[in-house]
Amino acid sequence: MDEVYVDAEYNGAQVSIRPSTPAPGPRSPRSRPHGAVAVSLGLLSVLLLAGLVFLRVHSHALAAKLSSIKANLTERLRVSGDKLSSVSAERDQLKDNFTALSQEMDRLQLLLEQSECCLWAP
Repeated sequence: MDEVYVDAEYNGAQVSIRPSTPAPGPRSPRSRPHGAVAVSLGLLSVLLLAGLVFLRVHSHALAAKLSSIKANLTERLRVSGDKLSSVSAERDQLKDNFTALSQEMDRLQLLLEQSECCLWAP
């Protein structure tokens, strides 16, 4: 695309227009930075898109891993709750046995004291 530059001079009532030719050689250096900026922004956009895709895939993998960990911990919690119930039931049974044995010991001691008392009585 050839750009045409026009110089215009105004001298009172006479206007002279003469075409000016662009400088020979490559395009002007002022247009190159715009292209470099456009390419840089394009590359940056591609990198940003790649980063977003990576983060999406990574977050999906982490969500699956966290779901697995949650299921594992839920199962462990259920098993621990079952063990706690079992241990609590055993504790209650031992406490009841201890109470019964204490009462039996007290009764036997009372009988022993009564029998000693009767043996020594005249």
